[in-house]
Amino acid sequence: MNLTLNSTGFAATLTALVLVLVQCGAPSEGANPVSEDSSARLTRVGVTTLTPAPFSHAFAVQGNVETDRIANILAEFPGVVQEVFVKEGAKVSEGQALLRINSDVLAKQRAEVVTQLELAQSLFERQERLWNKEIGSEVDFLQAQTGVEALRRSLATLDEQIGKATVRAPFSGVLDRVFVNVGEMASPPMPVVRVVDLSDLYVRASVSDHYAGVVKAGQPVVLEAHGMEPVETQIRRVGQFIEAANRSIDVTVDLPKGESYGLPNMVVTVNITDLALDSALALPSALVQQDANGQEFVYLLRGDQATKQPIETGVVSEGMLLITSGLKPGDQVIDRGATRVVDGERVTLIES
Repeated sequence: MNLTLNSTGFAATLTALVLVLVQCGAPSEGANPVSEDSSARLTRVGVTTLTPAPFSHAFAVQGNVETDRIANILAEFPGVVQEVFVKEGAKVSEGQALLRINSDVLAKQRAEVVTQLELAQSLFERQERLWNKEIGSEVDFLQAQTGVEALRRSLATLDEQIGKATVRAPFSGVLDRVFVNVGEMASPPMPVVRVVDLSDLYVRASVSDHYAGVVKAGQPVVLEAHGMEPVETQIRRVGQFIEAANRSIDVTVDLPKGESYGLPNMVVTVNITDLALDSALALPSALVQQDANGQEFVYLLRGDQATKQPIETGVVSEGMLLITSGLKPGDQVIDRGATRVVDGERVTLIES
Protein backbone atom coordinates (compact mmCIF):
# COMPACT_ATOMS: atom_id res chain seq x y z
CA MET A 1 0.00 0.00 0.00
CA ASN A 2 2.78 2.46 0.80
CA LEU A 3 4.55 1.49 -2.46
CA THR A 4 1.48 2.38 -4.45
CA LEU A 5 1.19 5.80 -2.82
CA ASN A 6 4.84 6.53 -3.34
CA SER A 7 4.63 5.68 -7.08
CA THR A 8 1.60 7.84 -7.53
CA GLY A 9 3.23 10.75 -5.78
CA PHE A 10 6.36 10.38 -7.89
CA ALA A 11 4.33 10.49 -11.10
CA ALA A 12 2.48 13.61 -9.98
CA THR A 13 5.71 15.30 -9.03
CA LEU A 14 7.25 14.46 -12.44
CA THR A 15 4.21 15.81 -14.29
CA ALA A 16 4.32 19.07 -12.37
CA LEU A 17 8.01 19.46 -13.12
CA VAL A 18 7.44 19.00 -16.87
CA LEU A 19 4.68 21.63 -16.84
CA VAL A 20 6.97 24.09 -15.09
CA LEU A 21 9.74 23.50 -17.65
CA VAL A 22 7.34 23.97 -20.60
CA GLN A 23 6.00 27.20 -19.13
CA CYS A 24 9.51 28.52 -18.60
CA GLY A 25 10.49 27.76 -22.22
CA ALA A 26 7.40 29.37 -23.84
CA PRO A 27 7.54 33.10 -24.51
CA SER A 28 5.44 35.19 -22.21
CA GLU A 29 2.53 37.18 -23.65
CA GLY A 30 3.65 40.59 -24.99
CA ALA A 31 7.30 39.58 -25.36
CA ASN A 32 9.15 40.27 -28.74
CA PRO A 33 9.47 36.94 -30.69
CA VAL A 34 12.75 35.98 -32.27
CA SER A 35 12.45 36.42 -36.11
CA GLU A 36 14.48 36.94 -39.24
CA ASP A 37 15.72 40.36 -40.26
CA SER A 38 12.76 42.62 -41.12
CA SER A 39 14.38 43.57 -44.44
CA ALA A 40 13.75 40.06 -45.71
CA ARG A 41 10.05 40.90 -45.94
CA LEU A 42 10.64 43.97 -48.21
CA THR A 43 10.35 43.73 -52.01
CA ARG A 44 13.77 43.36 -53.53
CA VAL A 45 14.41 45.57 -56.57
CA GLY A 46 17.20 46.50 -58.95
CA VAL A 47 17.86 49.97 -60.35
CA THR A 48 19.51 51.61 -63.32
CA THR A 49 21.01 55.09 -63.05
CA LEU A 50 20.06 57.48 -65.83
CA THR A 51 23.04 58.78 -67.80
CA PRO A 52 22.87 61.09 -70.85
CA ALA A 53 23.99 59.43 -74.07
CA PRO A 54 23.69 60.02 -77.84
CA PHE A 55 20.31 59.04 -79.27
CA SER A 56 19.23 58.63 -82.88
CA HIS A 57 16.12 57.42 -84.66
CA ALA A 58 15.75 56.11 -88.20
CA PHE A 59 12.94 54.75 -90.32
CA ALA A 60 13.32 52.21 -93.11
CA VAL A 61 12.00 52.21 -96.68
CA GLN A 62 12.72 50.02 -99.69
CA GLY A 63 14.78 51.35 -102.58
CA ASN A 64 16.32 50.23 -105.87
CA VAL A 65 19.90 50.56 -107.04
CA GLU A 66 19.94 52.54 -110.28
CA THR A 67 22.33 54.24 -112.67
CA ASP A 68 21.89 56.82 -115.42
CA ARG A 69 24.83 55.35 -117.32
CA ILE A 70 23.13 52.36 -118.87
CA ALA A 71 22.54 52.24 -122.62
CA ASN A 72 20.58 49.82 -124.79
CA ILE A 73 22.20 50.68 -128.12
CA LEU A 74 20.11 50.43 -131.28
CA ALA A 75 21.26 49.77 -134.82
CA GLU A 76 20.73 53.02 -136.71
CA PHE A 77 19.79 51.22 -139.92
CA PRO A 78 18.74 47.62 -140.66
CA GLY A 79 21.33 45.08 -141.70
CA VAL A 80 22.82 41.67 -141.04
CA VAL A 81 25.31 41.46 -138.17
CA GLN A 82 28.67 40.70 -139.74
CA GLU A 83 31.00 40.60 -136.74
CA VAL A 84 30.93 40.99 -132.94
CA PHE A 85 34.22 42.39 -131.63
CA VAL A 86 33.73 42.19 -127.83
CA LYS A 87 32.47 39.40 -125.59
CA GLU A 88 29.81 39.90 -122.94
CA GLY A 89 31.24 40.99 -119.59
CA ALA A 90 34.30 42.66 -121.08
CA LYS A 91 35.27 46.22 -120.16
CA VAL A 92 34.98 48.71 -122.99
CA SER A 93 36.14 52.26 -123.55
CA GLU A 94 34.19 55.18 -124.94
CA GLY A 95 34.09 54.97 -128.75
CA GLN A 96 35.30 51.37 -128.88
CA ALA A 97 33.83 49.28 -131.74
CA LEU A 98 31.47 46.61 -130.41
CA LEU A 99 30.00 45.04 -133.55
CA ARG A 100 29.65 45.70 -137.25
CA ILE A 101 26.62 45.42 -139.52
CA ASN A 102 27.13 44.35 -143.10
CA SER A 103 27.45 47.44 -145.29
CA ASP A 104 28.37 45.91 -148.64
CA VAL A 105 25.45 47.62 -150.39
CA LEU A 106 26.52 50.97 -149.05
CA ALA A 107 30.11 50.27 -150.06
CA LYS A 108 29.00 49.61 -153.63
CA GLN A 109 26.93 52.78 -153.67
CA ARG A 110 29.95 54.65 -152.42
CA ALA A 111 32.11 53.24 -155.20
CA GLU A 112 29.56 54.42 -157.77
CA VAL A 113 29.49 57.88 -156.28
CA VAL A 114 33.29 58.03 -156.25
CA THR A 115 33.34 57.18 -159.97
CA GLN A 116 30.72 59.83 -160.68
CA LEU A 117 32.61 62.33 -158.58
CA GLU A 118 35.84 61.70 -160.44
CA LEU A 119 34.07 62.29 -163.76
CA ALA A 120 32.29 65.37 -162.48
CA GLN A 121 35.53 66.72 -161.06
CA SER A 122 37.26 66.24 -164.41
CA LEU A 123 34.46 67.97 -166.30
CA PHE A 124 34.44 70.82 -163.80
CA GLU A 125 38.18 71.38 -164.13
CA ARG A 126 37.86 71.59 -167.92
CA GLN A 127 34.89 73.93 -167.67
CA GLU A 128 36.82 76.04 -165.19
CA ARG A 129 39.78 76.38 -167.57
CA LEU A 130 37.43 77.46 -170.36
CA TRP A 131 35.69 79.88 -168.06
CA ASN A 132 39.01 81.41 -167.04
CA LYS A 133 39.70 82.00 -170.76
CA GLU A 134 36.24 83.51 -171.02
CA ILE A 135 35.07 80.65 -173.21
CA GLY A 136 31.69 79.06 -172.63
CA SER A 137 28.72 80.19 -170.63
CA GLU A 138 28.50 80.88 -166.92
CA VAL A 139 25.60 78.47 -166.69
CA ASP A 140 27.75 75.56 -167.83
CA PHE A 141 30.44 76.50 -165.30
CA LEU A 142 27.94 76.70 -162.44
CA GLN A 143 26.27 73.44 -163.38
CA ALA A 144 29.62 71.64 -163.39
CA GLN A 145 30.54 73.17 -160.02
CA THR A 146 27.17 72.25 -158.50
CA GLY A 147 27.45 68.66 -159.76
CA VAL A 148 30.79 68.22 -158.01
CA GLU A 149 29.49 69.66 -154.73
CA ALA A 150 26.36 67.48 -154.82
CA LEU A 151 28.40 64.32 -155.37
CA ARG A 152 30.76 65.27 -152.54
CA ARG A 153 27.81 65.68 -150.19
CA SER A 154 26.40 62.32 -151.32
CA LEU A 155 29.79 60.71 -150.65
CA ALA A 156 29.93 62.25 -147.17
CA THR A 157 26.42 60.94 -146.43
CA LEU A 158 27.37 57.44 -147.51
CA ASP A 159 30.55 57.58 -145.44
CA GLU A 160 28.49 58.56 -142.40
CA GLN A 161 26.05 55.71 -142.99
CA ILE A 162 28.87 53.24 -143.41
CA GLY A 163 30.38 54.56 -140.18
CA LYS A 164 27.09 53.88 -138.38
CA ALA A 165 27.30 50.27 -139.47
CA THR A 166 29.89 49.92 -136.71
CA VAL A 167 28.20 50.11 -133.29
CA ARG A 168 30.43 51.81 -130.72
CA ALA A 169 30.35 52.22 -126.93
CA PRO A 170 28.79 55.56 -125.91
CA PHE A 171 30.84 55.62 -122.69
CA SER A 172 33.33 53.50 -120.78
CA GLY A 173 31.87 50.58 -118.85
CA VAL A 174 31.03 46.91 -119.29
CA LEU A 175 29.45 45.22 -122.30
CA ASP A 176 26.68 43.62 -120.29
CA ARG A 177 24.70 41.96 -123.08
CA VAL A 178 24.81 41.26 -126.81
CA PHE A 179 21.26 40.76 -128.09
CA VAL A 180 22.11 39.58 -131.62
CA ASN A 181 24.34 36.92 -133.13
CA VAL A 182 26.43 37.00 -136.27
CA GLY A 183 24.15 36.47 -139.26
CA GLU A 184 21.02 37.82 -137.57
CA MET A 185 19.17 40.90 -138.75
CA ALA A 186 19.61 44.06 -136.67
CA SER A 187 16.64 46.41 -136.95
CA PRO A 188 16.33 49.89 -135.42
CA PRO A 189 13.45 49.18 -132.97
CA MET A 190 15.44 46.49 -131.14
CA PRO A 191 18.68 47.03 -129.18
CA VAL A 192 21.76 45.14 -130.32
CA VAL A 193 23.97 45.55 -127.21
CA ARG A 194 23.77 46.92 -123.67
CA VAL A 195 26.58 48.85 -122.03
CA VAL A 196 26.54 49.58 -118.27
CA ASP A 197 28.77 51.84 -116.21
CA LEU A 198 28.74 50.84 -112.53
CA SER A 199 30.95 53.68 -111.35
CA ASP A 200 28.02 56.02 -110.65
CA LEU A 201 25.34 53.96 -108.91
CA TYR A 202 22.71 55.51 -106.66
CA VAL A 203 19.58 54.38 -104.81
CA ARG A 204 16.11 55.70 -105.52
CA ALA A 205 13.42 55.23 -102.88
CA SER A 206 9.94 56.56 -102.10
CA VAL A 207 9.03 57.92 -98.67
CA SER A 208 5.65 58.90 -97.32
CA ASP A 209 4.65 62.54 -97.62
CA HIS A 210 4.42 62.43 -93.82
CA TYR A 211 8.20 63.05 -93.91
CA ALA A 212 7.96 65.92 -96.41
CA GLY A 213 9.28 68.43 -93.88
CA VAL A 214 11.68 66.01 -92.23
CA VAL A 215 13.71 64.39 -95.00
CA LYS A 216 16.30 66.75 -96.48
CA ALA A 217 19.36 66.57 -98.68
CA GLY A 218 22.50 65.71 -96.71
CA GLN A 219 20.76 63.60 -94.06
CA PRO A 220 22.71 60.47 -93.03
CA VAL A 221 21.50 57.16 -94.42
CA VAL A 222 22.50 53.52 -93.90
CA LEU A 223 21.94 51.11 -96.80
CA GLU A 224 21.48 47.40 -96.17
CA ALA A 225 21.18 44.56 -98.68
CA HIS A 226 21.19 40.81 -98.29
CA GLY A 227 24.71 39.41 -98.28
CA MET A 228 26.41 42.81 -98.17
CA GLU A 229 27.86 44.99 -95.45
CA PRO A 230 25.87 48.11 -94.47
CA VAL A 231 26.99 51.29 -96.22
CA GLU A 232 26.83 54.72 -94.60
CA THR A 233 25.98 57.52 -97.01
CA GLN A 234 23.64 60.50 -97.33
CA ILE A 235 20.66 61.80 -99.26
CA ARG A 236 21.61 63.44 -102.55
CA ARG A 237 18.25 64.91 -103.51
CA VAL A 238 14.65 65.03 -102.29
CA GLY A 239 11.92 65.22 -104.92
CA GLN A 240 9.77 68.32 -105.19
CA PHE A 241 6.63 66.47 -106.22
CA ILE A 242 4.21 64.23 -104.30
CA GLU A 243 2.82 61.27 -106.22
CA ALA A 244 -0.95 61.45 -105.92
CA ALA A 245 -1.39 57.68 -106.32
CA ASN A 246 0.54 56.67 -103.19
CA ARG A 247 1.29 60.01 -101.48
CA SER A 248 5.04 59.52 -101.69
CA ILE A 249 8.16 61.56 -102.46
CA ASP A 250 11.16 60.34 -104.43
CA VAL A 251 14.48 60.35 -102.59
CA THR A 252 17.85 59.83 -104.27
CA VAL A 253 20.65 58.42 -102.11
CA ASP A 254 24.32 58.48 -103.05
CA LEU A 255 26.45 55.37 -103.23
CA PRO A 256 30.12 56.12 -102.46
CA LYS A 257 32.28 56.42 -105.55
CA GLY A 258 33.99 53.18 -106.36
CA GLU A 259 31.75 51.29 -103.94
CA SER A 260 30.89 47.90 -105.39
CA TYR A 261 27.40 47.69 -103.97
CA GLY A 262 25.17 45.44 -106.00
CA LEU A 263 23.80 45.91 -109.47
CA PRO A 264 21.11 48.10 -111.06
CA ASN A 265 17.60 47.13 -109.91
CA MET A 266 18.86 45.44 -106.73
CA VAL A 267 16.45 45.99 -103.80
CA VAL A 268 18.00 47.57 -100.70
CA THR A 269 16.74 48.78 -97.34
CA VAL A 270 17.24 52.51 -96.82
CA ASN A 271 17.49 53.54 -93.16
CA ILE A 272 17.00 57.29 -93.02
CA THR A 273 18.02 59.06 -89.80
CA ASP A 274 15.35 61.65 -88.96
CA LEU A 275 16.51 62.40 -85.40
CA ALA A 276 20.06 62.64 -84.05
CA LEU A 277 20.77 63.97 -80.53
CA ASP A 278 24.23 64.30 -79.05
CA SER A 279 22.89 63.89 -75.50
CA ALA A 280 19.54 62.52 -74.34
CA LEU A 281 17.93 60.33 -71.69
CA ALA A 282 16.50 57.01 -72.81
CA LEU A 283 15.19 53.86 -71.17
CA PRO A 284 14.34 50.38 -72.40
CA SER A 285 10.73 50.62 -73.53
CA ALA A 286 9.78 47.63 -71.34
CA LEU A 287 10.46 49.68 -68.18
CA VAL A 288 7.85 52.31 -68.98
CA GLN A 289 4.39 51.50 -67.61
CA GLN A 290 1.02 53.11 -68.22
CA ASP A 291 -1.73 53.73 -65.67
CA ALA A 292 -5.50 53.59 -66.16
CA ASN A 293 -5.53 57.21 -67.37
CA GLY A 294 -2.98 56.52 -70.10
CA GLN A 295 -0.21 58.36 -68.23
CA GLU A 296 3.23 56.82 -68.71
CA PHE A 297 5.36 56.41 -65.60
CA VAL A 298 8.29 54.65 -64.02
CA TYR A 299 9.20 53.90 -60.42
CA LEU A 300 12.18 55.73 -58.93
CA LEU A 301 14.13 54.63 -55.88
CA ARG A 302 14.21 57.52 -53.39
CA GLY A 303 15.77 56.53 -50.13
CA ASP A 304 14.22 53.16 -49.38
CA GLN A 305 10.89 53.86 -51.11
CA ALA A 306 9.54 53.23 -54.60
CA THR A 307 8.10 56.48 -55.96
CA LYS A 308 5.82 56.68 -58.99
CA GLN A 309 7.17 59.26 -61.45
CA PRO A 310 5.03 60.42 -64.45
CA ILE A 311 7.06 60.97 -67.63
CA GLU A 312 6.68 62.12 -71.23
CA THR A 313 8.27 60.06 -73.98
CA GLY A 314 9.23 60.36 -77.63
CA VAL A 315 10.22 57.86 -80.29
CA VAL A 316 11.58 54.33 -79.86
CA SER A 317 14.90 53.37 -81.43
CA GLU A 318 16.37 49.87 -81.14
CA GLY A 319 14.27 49.17 -78.04
CA MET A 320 15.24 52.41 -76.29
CA LEU A 321 12.50 54.97 -75.56
CA LEU A 322 13.41 58.65 -75.62
CA ILE A 323 12.48 60.47 -72.39
CA THR A 324 11.43 64.04 -73.12
CA SER A 325 10.44 65.13 -69.60
CA GLY A 326 9.92 63.86 -66.05
CA LEU A 327 13.41 62.49 -65.40
CA LYS A 328 16.88 63.92 -64.95
CA PRO A 329 20.42 62.55 -65.05
CA GLY A 330 21.29 60.55 -61.93
CA ASP A 331 17.73 59.35 -61.24
CA GLN A 332 17.61 55.72 -60.13
CA VAL A 333 14.90 53.97 -62.10
CA ILE A 334 13.68 50.63 -60.77
CA ASP A 335 14.15 48.05 -63.49
CA ARG A 336 14.02 44.67 -61.72
CA GLY A 337 10.86 44.16 -59.69
CA ALA A 338 9.15 47.32 -60.97
CA THR A 339 5.90 45.45 -61.63
CA ARG A 340 5.72 44.18 -58.02
CA VAL A 341 5.87 47.51 -56.22
CA VAL A 342 3.37 50.30 -55.55
CA ASP A 343 3.86 53.99 -54.95
CA GLY A 344 5.39 54.67 -51.54
CA GLU A 345 6.27 51.07 -50.79
CA ARG A 346 9.48 50.40 -48.90
CA VAL A 347 11.93 48.30 -50.87
CA THR A 348 15.41 46.92 -50.59
CA LEU A 349 18.10 46.79 -53.23
CA ILE A 350 19.26 43.51 -54.72
CA GLU A 351 22.90 43.14 -53.87
CA SER A 352 25.03 42.74 -57.01
